[in-house]
Amino acid sequence: MSPERPRWDRRLALAGAAAGVLLLLAAAGVAVAAGPTLQTDLVLVAGAALLVAATVVDPRLVTAIARRRRTPAGSLGALAAAAAVGVLVALDVLAARGPLAADLTRSGQYTLSPQSVAVTARLDSDLAVTGFFRPADQAARRDVQTLLDLYRAQSPRVTVRFVDPDQDAGLASSLGADVPGSLVLQYRTRSPVVLVPGQQSESDVTGAIARLESNRTPVACWAAGDGERDLKDADDVTGYTAAADLLRSSDYRAEQVALGQQAIPAGCDVLVVLQLGRPISDTGIQAIRAYLAGGGRLLLAVDPWLDPAILASADAVLQPYGAAFDGGLVIEPDAAHAATNDSTVPVVYGFGRSPITDDLDGRYAFFPAATPITGTVAAGTSSIDLATTTDRAYAIPLERTDLSRRAGDRPGPFVLMRAIEQARLRGTTRIVLAGTSALAENRTMPPAASSANADLLLASLDWLTQQDALVTIPPKPPVALPLAVSPAGARWTALAALVLPVLLVLAGGLLALARRRSDL
Repeated sequence: MSPERPRWDRRLALAGAAAGVLLLLAAAGVAVAAGPTLQTDLVLVAGAALLVAATVVDPRLVTAIARRRRTPAGSLGALAAAAAVGVLVALDVLAARGPLAADLTRSGQYTLSPQSVAVTARLDSDLAVTGFFRPADQAARRDVQTLLDLYRAQSPRVTVRFVDPDQDAGLASSLGADVPGSLVLQYRTRSPVVLVPGQQSESDVTGAIARLESNRTPVACWAAGDGERDLKDADDVTGYTAAADLLRSSDYRAEQVALGQQAIPAGCDVLVVLQLGRPISDTGIQAIRAYLAGGGRLLLAVDPWLDPAILASADAVLQPYGAAFDGGLVIEPDAAHAATNDSTVPVVYGFGRSPITDDLDGRYAFFPAATPITGTVAAGTSSIDLATTTDRAYAIPLERTDLSRRAGDRPGPFVLMRAIEQARLRGTTRIVLAGTSALAENRTMPPAASSANADLLLASLDWLTQQDALVTIPPKPPVALPLAVSPAGARWTALAALVLPVLLVLAGGLLALARRRSDL
């Protein structure tokens, strides 16, 4: 061996080690980014270039590796780097060629439920999904795309595209995607279904597809004219335009009805009475009772501190089912279960088990200015308490300005929302009661709030109109949250990430030099 040879081998050893470090960094980058990126590709190219350069400098190393029993240190580094680059190139090509994936989570976090698979398999025409995401919303877009890819894998009829709503505002407006981050699903000639942020879970997407596949457009008869909530009220706080948009995007048709007429129209799939400005007339009470006795469905919400005559008329409608409204104002002193600095707005986190609440695990709903729901269920009637307060809550029976607790205030816990069902000869009567008509005010709905109020309203209507299949997909357990690291811990982690690779490279270099000296 010539005197120059050890120096060349040492250089090649360092070149091979450097190439190996670069290729390992590329591998780590691919793992962290869950796929190849521009940065990992650049590092990969740099490592490969260094490896090729070492080979070009001394191509006889390839022959030496094949002939010698003890591989020179530089050759060994070059061989290891070559193997690493081969593996990385193969992985990079495979990752770029298709969406092959395996769900290794115990809960099937990245696998569609059987209901979703069945609904997607029924598609007999193209389903176009358009996501309107701004460039700054890449994290949310990535989560949505991950979910939508599962649907694409089930049917070639599912197509997905993403559009910047600021760049194509006309398209967003024409499809009703007024809120950035919305998803729009289009199918045949059906009206598009819009899913706003916070309503884009698997259950939401599958429910939207099932809604589009159905030829049914339920009619929600909305009581109006006597002080009830107005779907055209655009007030940012107390308005109901967000609820109107939800009905429209969920393929409901809202029609106004007056409660004082002789009979509820036969075409009503559900009667919605939110807030009462004056007592329901005896004629109206009898009409609603007759409608319910024939298998009708009712969503009824009243507010606290009403005129006793108004409260009595609402209770008269519910008398056959053993339910009533208390009339007092609920105060929730538990700060963890009330809106910030407002004990008159209970916040409910746990819900009673029902198709209405199946998709609400881990979520919360606001119940502003609520009154308790009372009564004992009547014979032949079943009920589920959907939302309740804590046992620290109390109800103030009569209107006053001082909301602190006094003697005579009724103790909790209180029922704030209840579902009632009764079998009839001509169908099944279904009723949902809410202790506040503010349940779906604009301030509680997207985009003003990320609460579950919109889902609670829509799920209630779906259950009432016997579209149970749209709300019965149970949620998956939440994904693991990232580990919280203190600033000091983050610095130590970064230091370890920088120092350990350097130490490994130095150790490899020292080992290579030691072996070279032993060969001399």
